[in-house]
Amino acid sequence: MSLFYKKFIRPLFFNLDAESAHELVCRNLARLEKSYLIKSLIFNALSSCDSQVDLLGLSFPNHLGLAAGLDKDGRFPGISSALGFGHIEVGTVTTKPQPGNDKPRLFRYPKDEALINRMGFNNDGAKKLCERLKATYPKGKRSSPLGVNIGKGKETPIDEAFRDYNSAFDSVAEQADYITVNVSSPNTPELRKLQDKDHLESLLKAICTRRNYWCKINQSKALPLLLKLSPDESFTSIERIIGSARDLGFDGVIATNTSIGRDNLSDPGTHEAGGLSGKPIEKRSIEVIRFISNLTNSRFPIIGAGGIHDTDSAIRKLDAGASLLQIYTSFIYEGPLFPSTLAKSLSHRKSFF
Repeated sequence: MSLFYKKFIRPLFFNLDAESAHELVCRNLARLEKSYLIKSLIFNALSSCDSQVDLLGLSFPNHLGLAAGLDKDGRFPGISSALGFGHIEVGTVTTKPQPGNDKPRLFRYPKDEALINRMGFNNDGAKKLCERLKATYPKGKRSSPLGVNIGKGKETPIDEAFRDYNSAFDSVAEQADYITVNVSSPNTPELRKLQDKDHLESLLKAICTRRNYWCKINQSKALPLLLKLSPDESFTSIERIIGSARDLGFDGVIATNTSIGRDNLSDPGTHEAGGLSGKPIEKRSIEVIRFISNLTNSRFPIIGAGGIHDTDSAIRKLDAGASLLQIYTSFIYEGPLFPSTLAKSLSHRKSFF
């Protein structure tokens, strides 16, 4: 089926511009999401593996998750789970709806199995996301945990960013199994400045305080908070960021986001601005994961993302110190059977972990 997808289906999608193809796929997955029968049939046909991972106080059916960015508005988490993903991360969402950056803003580099995007957090808003999840994939009735990735609105001044994150947190907490704080996307003005010491500590403290208060008034067990890191930070900067996150009460990290670097690209046209994902960032992502794992003596949970394209590349991340994994770009290049195939392959080799 993977060969069929690559030979016949993928060329049809790749005849469309990247964002049109993306939206076509998302629309059709959202239609399938409405059918319990179809989801059940897909789940049974692609029934995953017995490789449960207990992390962050949650049980994950397998190691492999869907990274934020594909399903920004929570339109098809049930189908994603049925396709074999052991967790789904939706978003990035912001407090208010926003259209994102001007088009074109998504570009393929097939020779490198890479994408460059400058989407800019286009989304329907955090409240709409929560309403949709409550109606179609409610907390407590899920086959896989669901995380929500939150960010700052484009027009929000950096000194007021904490208000955006806290407001988005309030909107989505009810339906999130964990929440990821995105301060590392390169496509929102000044967002990466939130990784600077003066901004980061006050922001993380505000969000942790909000989380703790929310859990208390809702008599809820702890709601895990993750921080999504940039691959472009120096190890000195990463050490500082991880120290702040741990000290202030974050529960783990996602390493890494997309990169503004253009190393390891062979395709022409790489002058496009935006975040690079896919095979070319695999090496740097593994370096960051290994650094964090060694820094924390493997005591700070890491979800590894960036450049996973086959079983070996997934295992390299696990060997470097990741406990869970996420993919996005390889899902585009390898097709709908890739998640279940990769998850099963990892379960067969779980003795390596």
